[in-house]
Amino acid sequence: MRKAASFVAGISLAVSLAAPAAAVWDTDYGERMIDCALAGERERGLLYERLRGAKIDALALDEPYIAYDDLVLLAQVIHTEAGSAWLPDEWRLAVGEVVLNRVASPEFPDTLEEVVFQPGQYSAADRDWFASLIPLRSCLEAALRLLRGERVLNDPSVVFQSGGRQGGGVALELTDSVYGSVYFCYTNRPELY
Repeated sequence: MRKAASFVAGISLAVSLAAPAAAVWDTDYGERMIDCALAGERERGLLYERLRGAKIDALALDEPYIAYDDLVLLAQVIHTEAGSAWLPDEWRLAVGEVVLNRVASPEFPDTLEEVVFQPGQYSAADRDWFASLIPLRSCLEAALRLLRGERVLNDPSVVFQSGGRQGGGVALELTDSVYGSVYFCYTNRPELY
């Protein structure tokens, strides 16, 4: 009953945004969150986060909950590490997957924000402009796919991404004529995984 009440509250919010109630069932709120990120509309993005959660609850969907702020932060990292338009989606997905692997790893902090802002890890996150960076749509789409559970590396022990080999060996090497080789590497402590 509580789930239904939560969804009804979500429907009221959607109707207040001039969305027909029938459209609420079919709306992809993840895509709406992306649109909000591109427009710099955080409050509306948070609303769509709540509506998405209410829809998941009401329909008992097998979908993960996704925080709007996590979507944007992950996309910002992907943008700064692999945002060039000519790079394939595999590159963006691998970069984001390493970040999420770190969040899940006992070797790194436990939240996306702590991982991204950990000293010495993602240098762009230390820049003044990072907080106001609006990621490209391709980076937001990659972040959403990852937060929904998609993976390209398919190994939680791949926790390093660098222009040089490091850790316990190379899981994937991607090469570009501009960036050269980027290595996605295993941990030095595989026994933890």
